[in-house]
Amino acid sequence: MTTATNPDAVPDGAAVPAVPDRGRRVAFLDVARAIAMIGVVLMNATAVVFPGEMTGERESSVLTSVLEVGLSVLMSGKARAMLMVLLGVGAVLAWSSVTRRGGRPMATMLRRYVALGVLFGIPHLLVFSGDILAHYAITALVLAALLPLMTAGSPNRPLWFAAGSFLLSPLFEPLMGSGTVQVMLIGPIPQTLGFFCVGVWLARRPELSPDFTGPNRLIAPMMWGGLIGEVVGMGLLAGSDLLFPREFDADGIPVLGPDGVPVTPLPAEMMTNLSSTLTGLGGGLFYLGLVWWLLRRDGAVARALGTLAPLGRMTLTVYLGSTAVFLLLKPFEGEVPMLAQYALAAGYFVVVALVARWWLRRFRLGPLEWVWRSVTHLRPQELRREERLAA
Repeated sequence: MTTATNPDAVPDGAAVPAVPDRGRRVAFLDVARAIAMIGVVLMNATAVVFPGEMTGERESSVLTSVLEVGLSVLMSGKARAMLMVLLGVGAVLAWSSVTRRGGRPMATMLRRYVALGVLFGIPHLLVFSGDILAHYAITALVLAALLPLMTAGSPNRPLWFAAGSFLLSPLFEPLMGSGTVQVMLIGPIPQTLGFFCVGVWLARRPELSPDFTGPNRLIAPMMWGGLIGEVVGMGLLAGSDLLFPREFDADGIPVLGPDGVPVTPLPAEMMTNLSSTLTGLGGGLFYLGLVWWLLRRDGAVARALGTLAPLGRMTLTVYLGSTAVFLLLKPFEGEVPMLAQYALAAGYFVVVALVARWWLRRFRLGPLEWVWRSVTHLRPQELRREERLAA
């Protein structure tokens, strides 16, 4: 495998490999994917079934408030940003794998993301309005069409696509109106595509290769750049509130428009959109850099994080399984305390981390990951590890 020591020195238009040949798994990606999924599920813990504090049936205790605010500051938007960046990385690695085997990568990618949306996204959306899979599948189809352009030329080319998508997002989303389907599935496409493009850029970096042995000069810029992005994003949000204060009626109730949502000027919407992009991307990059740095230190923390790698290889199963667990509380919606729901989420991850470790010692893929990959490749994939050894 050929690895460039200075990928940024490759001029636009020069012939470069799409991505380095990575036949082995990258532990950092599995661990980071697990942490991102933990954050997403914790944010969903009180969204699938509303707790008593959200319906007014229970008063919020000090501990509940502190925990809710803390999780929101640490994970809200950032966990999903990590997951989107990692999905972009996975798309490039999947494309490269099909190409390496002499297949048709574009056809495979189209089947991959149509299957994700039809088999998992739409059914999940029917039981949980906060589903992300259907939207990700639609956006990933756009990404697939752009991958031939982004995996050629300068390794920094995907960042230009990301910047263009982020700049388009504040203009595109308001055009979708207020319909639920448009807002949830179509409106955020440019923003989500931008996160995916950042993942494409990361996948093309030689530092991500398991064979890379040089000094990793990418971690520090990711962490510091992420922190700066968060600060700028929060500044934009504060500026939006200052320049375009929300209108209230005589009773102190926000003024609503014809569609039943608060009236917000377009410039305020644009500033808010850019703020969410910068804070989400900044937080996501910071966490990715932090996890990467900790894993490279080879200490007790690195070993503890390494135990999450099996969970990170089964994120589709883990994500949909969490919704099934939370829905068990549906008959008690509005009665269960918020702390109990967070405790259920924590217990779920302890159990699923152990199960994932046991499962992947015997099987190559998680159960739903096996279904997804089998449909993508139009044939049952090897599941038991003995099948690979026998072959």
